[in-house]
Amino acid sequence: MLTLKVPVSGNCESVSRRDFLRIGGIGSMGLSLPTLLEAATSRPADAAASFGRAKRCIIVFLFGGPSQLDMWDMKPEAPEDVRGPLKPVATDVPGIQVSELLPLTAQIASKYKIVRTVYHEHDEHSAALHTTVTGTYYPRFPDNVVKWSREDHPHLGSIRAKWRGWLDNVPPFVQLPYVIGPPNYERWPGQNAGFLGKKYDPLVVRGDKQTAEFQLPEIGLPDGFTMRRVEDRRSLLEQLNDWSGASDGHGQLAEMNTLYEQAYSLLSSRDVQAAIDLSRESKKIRQLYGKHIFGQGCLAARRLSEAGVPLTTVYWVDPEPAGDGGGEFDSHGRIYHHYPKRLLPPADRALYGLFTDLSERGLLEETLVVVMGEFGRTPRINRKAGRDHWAQCQSILLAGAGITGGSVYGKSDRFGAYPVSDPVAIPDLAQTILHLLGVPRDFHLRHGDGRPIPACRGSAIPGLLA
Repeated sequence: MLTLKVPVSGNCESVSRRDFLRIGGIGSMGLSLPTLLEAATSRPADAAASFGRAKRCIIVFLFGGPSQLDMWDMKPEAPEDVRGPLKPVATDVPGIQVSELLPLTAQIASKYKIVRTVYHEHDEHSAALHTTVTGTYYPRFPDNVVKWSREDHPHLGSIRAKWRGWLDNVPPFVQLPYVIGPPNYERWPGQNAGFLGKKYDPLVVRGDKQTAEFQLPEIGLPDGFTMRRVEDRRSLLEQLNDWSGASDGHGQLAEMNTLYEQAYSLLSSRDVQAAIDLSRESKKIRQLYGKHIFGQGCLAARRLSEAGVPLTTVYWVDPEPAGDGGGEFDSHGRIYHHYPKRLLPPADRALYGLFTDLSERGLLEETLVVVMGEFGRTPRINRKAGRDHWAQCQSILLAGAGITGGSVYGKSDRFGAYPVSDPVAIPDLAQTILHLLGVPRDFHLRHGDGRPIPACRGSAIPGLLA
């Protein structure tokens, strides 16, 4: 937390050198903004016009590992211990079926593409999370597999932020309603900018599970501050900057000024502040998404995208306690208790609301929506009536940004265990997303030690772009 304890007014005539150095060293305004407010000092040229159809992206992450066999890739002809008790239902697209527990999204299959052959090599949550959200395989070091570090590869949102920088006074990358990680760790790897540094970390918008409301505690003004005081401090920094040319605090002040200017822009941006105020939405729209934290998180993502945020990640949060069998989508036991009651009805409602709302507002054409988890589930049901982790094949949804809805890409085998046609490796999926966001394949990142590192080692898949 950066806290300015030196009383400052708009008049800087009495500012001492000691005060100047204190301001330069500890920041301003009492704000904690490590997640987004340092800007890049230089920006590469715009991406070529041949790609970049997505002006914005929403990643809906069904954390825990959703079952492909019980959602998007039903196998009604498979043995009972593979297919399970759920039945497939027809969608609005002839020939495409989904789970009977997804009746709403079944009505709008024409808006999304089902990709049934995504795979990678990590079957443990933290490594799989890193792999899927960065597009880069996580190096398996057993002693630190759940620990994030500044050596991690950056999230796709951070890569896009590095390429394009800060645009239009909005954060380039937002994550809600929390960060994923066990109690003993701040977060699992892959959810921030890694070796790119704090300036490209996401802004984390925290959600209240009970009220399904969201807030920006790190951006709000501290107690006792008004916008007039913010203006005064901004003026002070400008004058100090003019005065400090020969000072040994000049470098600190220049860095702080960049941070401060973006903080000021965000504080004064009515669009961003309003985006998470869901009370501004009609009751009808809020109910469209479902009045639970996941549904309202998808609504907040739509509002943030509409306000100009380039990439927003929404993580699944259980609307109610999970109980026996595993939390989130991690249903190692009693999966056919959790799916009909706790998991699929709210997920179905939220996804239906997001796709429908984006489409009706004319936003889906320029918004890429990705619905995925960190892996799928085992083909065979285990002795606890659940399914375990399975990275060899999972189903995801892609929509918007010119992607053809009402279609299926890839085919899995008769057990939903492995791809048999059109396999989609995670690095290739990641580069497809970056391609749509206008990040070129040859874009390299600079590690802190100076090494150039490819932003992504995959290749965009033409069949996913169509």
